[in-house]
Amino acid sequence: MSKSQQSTDPTTVEEFLRKLPDADYRTIQGGEGQQWTDARAIREEFGVAPYNPEQFDERAEGLVPDLLTHSWDPPSHMKAGGTDLLATGKPGTGKSTLAIHLAVRLIDINNERLVWRGSASRSEWLPLAPWVTLVLPETTEYSARFVPRRPTDETIDIPKIEQLEGRVVREIKRYRNPRHLNEKILEPGQVHVVYPDPEMQGCQGLLEDAAEKSYDLPQGRETLFHPDDPDNHWWFAWVLARVEHGPHKWTTLMLDEIGDIAEQAARKDSFGSYQKVQLLRDAWVDARKMGLTIFAFGHSEKDIHSMIRRKIRWRVAMNGSANPTTASDVVGFDSVKMNYDHTSSYDVGEGLIYSEQNFEKKITWDDYDIPVSHKLKLETVGDRR
Repeated sequence: MSKSQQSTDPTTVEEFLRKLPDADYRTIQGGEGQQWTDARAIREEFGVAPYNPEQFDERAEGLVPDLLTHSWDPPSHMKAGGTDLLATGKPGTGKSTLAIHLAVRLIDINNERLVWRGSASRSEWLPLAPWVTLVLPETTEYSARFVPRRPTDETIDIPKIEQLEGRVVREIKRYRNPRHLNEKILEPGQVHVVYPDPEMQGCQGLLEDAAEKSYDLPQGRETLFHPDDPDNHWWFAWVLARVEHGPHKWTTLMLDEIGDIAEQAARKDSFGSYQKVQLLRDAWVDARKMGLTIFAFGHSEKDIHSMIRRKIRWRVAMNGSANPTTASDVVGFDSVKMNYDHTSSYDVGEGLIYSEQNFEKKITWDDYDIPVSHKLKLETVGDRR
């Protein structure tokens, strides 16, 4: 089998980009609409029904509505503040599509500032691209590549990331540090795909300003955050910034493949990986009461550090594998109300959401297709300074 061919030919690139839907400015968030929101435009595009909290099982005492509807003053059977979720399942079970579906619901119901973790190798957010604000660190320049899932198809190279603005994504913005991102960039009711800063600008200062948070330093280093760290360590600082400094308005972080960040195997290595998982755990405790929701997705609970799993109140068991039936199967739960296997026979696009107290019989979500079978990969090409 031959390797995929690469093309930077302007005609080929243009033909490829024409296959993708145009950026959508015809909404309130897009600046040209007066009535429709991004959430409604997305629902209309993909044929998704409006949210109806009454469709869920009353026996579960509002389990799904409690997860999705955020309020500072909720009814007695619901929780105040933000929420959290961990969905785990094998590849191909629809986790990324579920993440898209939940993202749309959250910006629709709560007018959330939606932050999707950008990754150099993953782009499951592409169906939402016409409404996405792509947010990049100020000091890093990127190129883009559309890489086919079939290796015999052609790879499309985009030399400058700015070529995506107005074509693939609606807007590209730059941030200086985590606080600047939260205070000046994020907008309500919008989806922001954020890529971490490899320079870690402002990250160590955030930790030093958090007087109650103190962690061992890696051997031979004077700081916990450093530009030599893996890029995804930036997310620990972002969560800290949001919890400590706000703004404390409804915000959701979608952590696709959380095992890449807070892995069970984290150790006190030269990057302080274990200490940063401790930091995330400590910030997680305050996240909900500060209006920050964290929805995480992964292949297996065992890939994710137990310190984090102990803090998560809602779970989703995906199709194709048995859901847990005893509390010993779920780190952080004292009880599990399910006593037999529901999910092994579920189809793709079906899952079971549960907490310690209740479980919903079955949840389903819509599909979000795009007309190309490529992944978008961003690559650094130099320093902007």
